[in-house]
Amino acid sequence: MITSPPDLRPETRERQRAELTAIVAHEAARKPRGRVVPLLAAAAVLAVTAGLAFGVPALRRDNEQAPATQPPQAVAPLNDADKARFAKLCAQRHQFPAKRAPQSVRYQVLDGFRFTNPPADAYTTSWVVIKQFGLWVTCGLDAEGRVQQGDVEGDNQDLYRAIEPRMIGAGPYAAHIKRITVAVGNQEPVEAVLRNGFFYTAVPYIRARGPHVDSARRVYVVRGYDATGKVVYTSPRTDGEAAALSRACYLDPNGKLSVWQSHNPHPDPKTCRQGYFWNYGPN
Repeated sequence: MITSPPDLRPETRERQRAELTAIVAHEAARKPRGRVVPLLAAAAVLAVTAGLAFGVPALRRDNEQAPATQPPQAVAPLNDADKARFAKLCAQRHQFPAKRAPQSVRYQVLDGFRFTNPPADAYTTSWVVIKQFGLWVTCGLDAEGRVQQGDVEGDNQDLYRAIEPRMIGAGPYAAHIKRITVAVGNQEPVEAVLRNGFFYTAVPYIRARGPHVDSARRVYVVRGYDATGKVVYTSPRTDGEAAALSRACYLDPNGKLSVWQSHNPHPDPKTCRQGYFWNYGPN
């Protein structure tokens, strides 16, 4: 969790963007081996480059998320002009400039849609997905057509949680997840739209200021359900839970030790968390 205003100087944003892109490209290129890689922390870099900071307002008193009762927010495909324009902006944000790249590596537009009746305070109202260099990039844009946030995934890249809520109300998820809800502060949970391995909601961006201690509540609580309707994932609800996850070791989907931390260089695999594969496509 970011505990102070992010450094948004152009040179810092470019460095952070390059670091995250390099990490993801490296992960997509080969099967994970034993290494000390704080990927859970690295996932936050893109949020910083988009000018985001996360805070913690009060959550539901029972610290639990009730099932969403309303249907998913309605969406509609982008028209061809908006899809092309938003895809170009997404490529530029992630340093994939179409005009400079050789024809063979120019991006492919895979998806584009908008929420048809988003809340007035929704942080992002349209989304586009592009593919380039073997990476799947999703970008969220606001009502003015400005890219506000994004995420980069690679084919068969490990997810270290069944759902990775790396963005405001959005992120990748593993194939066994069939339903996702997002609760913001004390608001009722919103049913997410699931499309090809990414989930999306039109929710507000809330920035609350410290203090940030282990008992501090998180703004966004994300829950995932399997095909039977059972809750199989709940995102960290406090700063302490999030810190514990960042210190954990992880196995890749095949059960091999994949990520651990420097303070515990030889963890017992039995104590590590199980990872998942991510793939773009119908789930």
